[in-house]
Amino acid sequence: MGRIRDAVVTGARTVRRIPIPSTLTHQALREARSPQPPAHVQKAHAVEQEMPGRTRAVWLDRHHAEQGLIVHLHGGAYVSGPFASDWAWLSRQVEALGGAGLMVDFRNAPDHQHPVGRDDVEAVLTALAADGRLDRPWVLTGQHSGGGLAVAIARRLREREDIPSPSALIVMSPWLDLELSNAGITETGQVDPVHERRLLRDAARRYAGRTSLDDPDLSPINGSLEGLPPIHLSVGAKDLFLSDVRVARLQLEENDADLSYREIGGRLGLQLLPRKGEDIERLHREQAALIARALGR
Repeated sequence: MGRIRDAVVTGARTVRRIPIPSTLTHQALREARSPQPPAHVQKAHAVEQEMPGRTRAVWLDRHHAEQGLIVHLHGGAYVSGPFASDWAWLSRQVEALGGAGLMVDFRNAPDHQHPVGRDDVEAVLTALAADGRLDRPWVLTGQHSGGGLAVAIARRLREREDIPSPSALIVMSPWLDLELSNAGITETGQVDPVHERRLLRDAARRYAGRTSLDDPDLSPINGSLEGLPPIHLSVGAKDLFLSDVRVARLQLEENDADLSYREIGGRLGLQLLPRKGEDIERLHREQAALIARALGR
């Protein structure tokens, strides 16, 4: 039995090393996309769609927007999303807040390249500001690629007068460096899912187009993180972005940011389905507390 077990283990390890064509992995991500909220979210909220310009945005409980607004940017490595995990997170926080949530379904690669995703988000925020819906405090959130984009947007809003800056920023396992250049990335290399690094490198090239991957609008870790609103930053101990997020934490602390930080066991980034467990519950409570504080609740 020992020889059979060793053969099975060796075979499994070999299969893990077989390159999977990026077209297949990207296709799998695209098929996991959930453009409409899952049934349980639709039952819990009033769901409405809006199209500011060419950007699709989906509301949860828009009629409660006066009680507070969460604008969420989904994950998906800039080639897909939103996923069920995005909808579940936004639904939970909207329920805790008693306000409204807005999922910005920004356009993705390969059909659309940078700066389309960034411009889509800013077009939505411009429309909200023009209608007076950002006159009250609001919160910007995102996970994975949406988390990195949220940081980039928050940086840009420091220089704009037509869009009020968010009162808080919540980012979960954000993709802050599209170059994947941090030498410390190997710390988690043995526990990453099969070929994730290869998938992300290919996704980064598809989304960036002719823009250099080190551009701060793509990789906000290369720009100043000074002057950001209160921020909750979280990451999984087995996430590919762990080292980058730790670097961002140090930069934020050096800039005396109002920072809440949480590392949880396992993975947090690129989760297609919502995760459960006490560590996730604690993380959600911390995030809800910052949202409530930022919105004066």
